[in-house]
Amino acid sequence: MKNLAFLLLLSLAVSSCTAHRVKSKFKQTHMSEYASGVLIQEVETQKLVFQHQADHYFMPASNAKLVTFLEANRILKDSIPAFRYYETPDTLFFWGTGDPSLGHPDLKGNALFKKLASSTHKVLVLADSDKHVMPLGAGWAWDDYMDSYSAEVSLLPMYNNQVRITLKDGKMSVYPEYFTSQVNIGQTLFHHRDRNSNQFDVPMIKTGENLFVIPFLTSTKQTADLLNYEIKVPIITQARAYDHRSQLAYAGKVDSLFLPMLQDSDNQIAEQLLYLMAAKRNWSGPTHKIIENLTKEDTLLAPLRWVDGSGLSRYNLMRPKDLVAILLQLKKEVGEERLFKLLPESGYSGTIRRLKPENAVSRFWAKSGSFGNTYNLSGFYRNGKGKMYVFSIMGNLAKKQTSKIQMETINLLNALR
Repeated sequence: MKNLAFLLLLSLAVSSCTAHRVKSKFKQTHMSEYASGVLIQEVETQKLVFQHQADHYFMPASNAKLVTFLEANRILKDSIPAFRYYETPDTLFFWGTGDPSLGHPDLKGNALFKKLASSTHKVLVLADSDKHVMPLGAGWAWDDYMDSYSAEVSLLPMYNNQVRITLKDGKMSVYPEYFTSQVNIGQTLFHHRDRNSNQFDVPMIKTGENLFVIPFLTSTKQTADLLNYEIKVPIITQARAYDHRSQLAYAGKVDSLFLPMLQDSDNQIAEQLLYLMAAKRNWSGPTHKIIENLTKEDTLLAPLRWVDGSGLSRYNLMRPKDLVAILLQLKKEVGEERLFKLLPESGYSGTIRRLKPENAVSRFWAKSGSFGNTYNLSGFYRNGKGKMYVFSIMGNLAKKQTSKIQMETINLLNALR
């Protein structure tokens, strides 16, 4: 009993020392000078280590992807619903499910291509309706439409909804080739796309290899044209509600989508995961309707203002206490081993591969989220003694470079050592 009491007192003393170190480190930062919120607690005991405005709302940026991940893992299980279809003796009706892997340069999904190529003896009807999708999210910056992180959302995305233009020693190649005739070289100093059409300009660079990744405008008609180019068979567009006899075709594992969403913070995949969930539930979009339905299913989401799947929207509002609750739920439902393989790891992978704790033995697995004047980091920290902490550190509206907010975040975590 004496030994047990001694160990208990020792544990309390260690916890108290850690809390004191974190509190002292926070005072040394400038976090109190801008909108910031912090919650750090022990995982095993759920004992509070430190909190600062943990019940205040902040813009989560890409930390919102943790919410998308939680819901998608529950609903999609392990497989991707690649497309929906219904066949008659002479016609194949098909609908997009939002699967972002089709023709993706890295994911290389081709299930729908194969299905259509094997059905060329039938009339092929793309039955999607543009009214069920909003290509750009609410609260997205309107002038980001040319940037690779702002690819459009669509019911049947292809090629990541982006054009990849490579200039190698002055010679151009375009993926997909469909857009080659719509690319002009040398008429601009920067890459550019017309606001209202798929006309692209890239600068002439005669040396080395240069890659320009530019989102293209999407629509059901554009999708039909791309499919026609891919399989060389006409695609008819005819908006129709899901036929009750239709069925989902599955292809690929969901972890192949979770990995780039979490590691590389791929916004387009995050947005499309909402539509994959809708397809599984037989719901229709656009995004806000899908999120409303998900929120009705899960009380954990009730306190959030959740607007999009990626966190690009500045309308999203979440609290450090919400993100910690979501992380603990993820650990419970996903399992620590799989979760830590999917999340970026400090000093090793993803968006935090260049961030390392001062203590070489310590490490953390976390989702970062940033845009101008904002940096957030939420995840799990294992210190040099093996103790695990869950944390959410959110810094918003700072009149300083994002890299400096990031540095203060890491300095605070170092106090856990």
